[in-house]
Amino acid sequence: MITRLITFLTWTGQLVVAGVIAGVVAYVLTQAIHFIQAISFGYQSGSFSTMIATVAPERRFLSLLLAGAIAGLGWQLLAKKAKPIQPIQQTLSQQKDFSPWTQFCHGWLQLITVSMGAPVGREGASREVAVALTAACNKAINASAAEQGLLLACASGAALGAVYQAPLATIVFIMEAIVKKCSVKHIYAAAITAFTAVQSVLVLSGHQDIQYLILPQAWQLTTVLWAIIASPILAFLAFCYQQLLQNAPKAKPKSRWFIPRVLGAFGFSACLSLYFPEILGNGKAGLLLLLHHDVSLSYTASLLLSKAAAVYAVFASGAKGGKIAPSMMLGGASGLLLASLSNQLGYLSVPLPLAIVIGATLFLGIINQIPLTAPLFLIEITGQPLISLVPLAIVGLTSYLSQQLFQKSLFFNKHKKL
Repeated sequence: MITRLITFLTWTGQLVVAGVIAGVVAYVLTQAIHFIQAISFGYQSGSFSTMIATVAPERRFLSLLLAGAIAGLGWQLLAKKAKPIQPIQQTLSQQKDFSPWTQFCHGWLQLITVSMGAPVGREGASREVAVALTAACNKAINASAAEQGLLLACASGAALGAVYQAPLATIVFIMEAIVKKCSVKHIYAAAITAFTAVQSVLVLSGHQDIQYLILPQAWQLTTVLWAIIASPILAFLAFCYQQLLQNAPKAKPKSRWFIPRVLGAFGFSACLSLYFPEILGNGKAGLLLLLHHDVSLSYTASLLLSKAAAVYAVFASGAKGGKIAPSMMLGGASGLLLASLSNQLGYLSVPLPLAIVIGATLFLGIINQIPLTAPLFLIEITGQPLISLVPLAIVGLTSYLSQQLFQKSLFFNKHKKL
């Protein structure tokens, strides 16, 4: 009995340490992001999301070109000189080939390039660095391979949750997207690390930051009906884009054409940023613009297409980055356009902020393959009451069923065979 208690307390202590590491990493990297953004774009006060549109177009252009040079040279150097970069899921199953130093550098490369304007997500940076540091600490503890793998998984998810301060969604994310298992042990491990990481950030920052805060939205019957009708349309758009990204030709980092392709993709994005500055960064600037400002439909549509094109170009070049924030921006813009059309026609009127949340939820779930995490994640980062999870879950179920139909369709089956 005493032995079991000691084992349990030791395991809990290891989870707390992993959570603290994830939280500290999330905080330090967030401060680094703000520092790099301020240097790259030259603003003295305010945030990237609010100031990017005021930055001189030529400065935006040059910053993104420099980011492309750093990305191309950095990832090619890692590919030639370091051990292969591993996806986190592969790391959990093949820890013997895992290099904390490679993952650490890989994470910082993502952070630097996105901070300088790369139009992809930066959530991978905190996850990679947290996993690297946790793996280094794992060498000093006496834990089984399975327990060490679970510690790495929880550290990875907790770092993401700490960045967005979304502990409940993090618990689901760890089980749905990383370990792909659900048991009492997994839930306990995920909960301890997630809440510890978020609390660590709160202690270090001194305040809670709900990044996409909006007023609580009321779900009327007409709103639910609109969401159910609109979700297959939004799901189809998200699924098509997800397939596009999945099948994009990617240059190998060791290839002689890797650096020119990355520079070309970043240069293309830089040209778009001259007219649509909100495409820069992970997508937060664009989503906040849609949530808190009255944006014309023509600009919203152009911003949507520009962001989608820039994200595709960067991933197709072989550069690295995340998809969480970009997918939310694309979904939010799609939801806004669809709701605006519906409201103008006078059928099933829906509040635009709620339509943005619905669209962001569906795109996040489909593009990142986290349909269970997405509704809870959007609720936490927008400050909505937990009761909103019920209608969002209904919408998510509708989109999931629609996605299953799309995957079985003749068109997509033919495309896969080709």
